[in-house]
Amino acid sequence: MKTTTQPGVLSRMPLATLGQLTTIALFGSALAFAILQILIGVLVLPLLIITIIDLIVTAIVASGIRWAPLPGALFGLGTIVGGLFSQQYMIYHLTHPEQVGAFTVSVLIYVFDVIALGAGIGATLQNYGYIDRRAPNWLGLPLAALVGFVIGAVVVATMVPPLLSSTPASATATPGVVHMSIANFTQNTVTIAKGSSLQLVDNGTFPHILANGTWQGNTPHPERESGAPAVNNIQVNGGTTTIGPFNTAGTYSIYCSIHPGMTLKVVVQ
Repeated sequence: MKTTTQPGVLSRMPLATLGQLTTIALFGSALAFAILQILIGVLVLPLLIITIIDLIVTAIVASGIRWAPLPGALFGLGTIVGGLFSQQYMIYHLTHPEQVGAFTVSVLIYVFDVIALGAGIGATLQNYGYIDRRAPNWLGLPLAALVGFVIGAVVVATMVPPLLSSTPASATATPGVVHMSIANFTQNTVTIAKGSSLQLVDNGTFPHILANGTWQGNTPHPERESGAPAVNNIQVNGGTTTIGPFNTAGTYSIYCSIHPGMTLKVVVQ
């Protein structure tokens, strides 16, 4: 009697080209997430969790388990969709090319995840015998297109700062209102009338901790000037924060204790 042996759930196969490509793309995505975390300058727990999961999935795919490329593809899809609809950091960086470093890393994350999605599906089909395990003849064309897209995006991003700098900040500023970006105030100085308050608007759900004081290089220098309203480690994570009123004329400083260099001078007249 002839018997057949079915491959076990942990059966392995040598990585074909698409499997190798899936592994490289996932590792590249994890590395880009780690760099983005460093560029942000503050621990963002969702990004840290995604980076760790990314590395775990990379290791699973690299193990050669037959079904492993499919979770790699699903991770790529989840990162693409989740980044667009749930992560303010990713949306912010993709829509602010003037911040070349973070913009470039964010573009790379999406490119790597697109590659992981496509290559992961293809590698899974190869491992189960639905298509030939050889590298597709057309593979070089989409990869070249993605490389060209990244290079073009970076070149365009390097051209954005001069265009933005031609627009004076005063043209769009609202008196008494200062916006906070991902790791900085959008203006260094604001002038308000004596007896009025300051409105700080978080442009996204970006964490900030505000206090009286300044940054001196990379060293925080907490200090409350005489006549300044108390700002005692106010935690911001979106929305608008009101500080004041400022009842005494003078110049005061407010800084974010978790973002080096993030200082705002408030001139009260």
